[in-house]
Amino acid sequence: MGKTAEELDQLLKLVRDEDVATLRTLDRQLHSLLEEKERNEAMQRQTEADRDLSKRCPDVSIEPDLLALVGIHPENPVQDDKALIREFIARRLTD
Repeated sequence: MGKTAEELDQLLKLVRDEDVATLRTLDRQLHSLLEEKERNEAMQRQTEADRDLSKRCPDVSIEPDLLALVGIHPENPVQDDKALIREFIARRLTD
């Protein structure tokens, strides 16, 4: 899982004396890796949410584009997203 403070200090010692160009390259690569891992985690959460919803409501189809919006905006709590999805589903069921 996460590294301890001591382990992070050891990693920093490895690059502390590097030149600016090397540090910038490392920074870009770390940001790229971070974005990739965040995308992968989001896709995994989305897949799990899809499976969970399919188990709970096997007869209800929900547009994948709508599910993809769940939790993607940090300023929009997941509870608010869930409420919007419930409203959307309710409207579709009554139409």
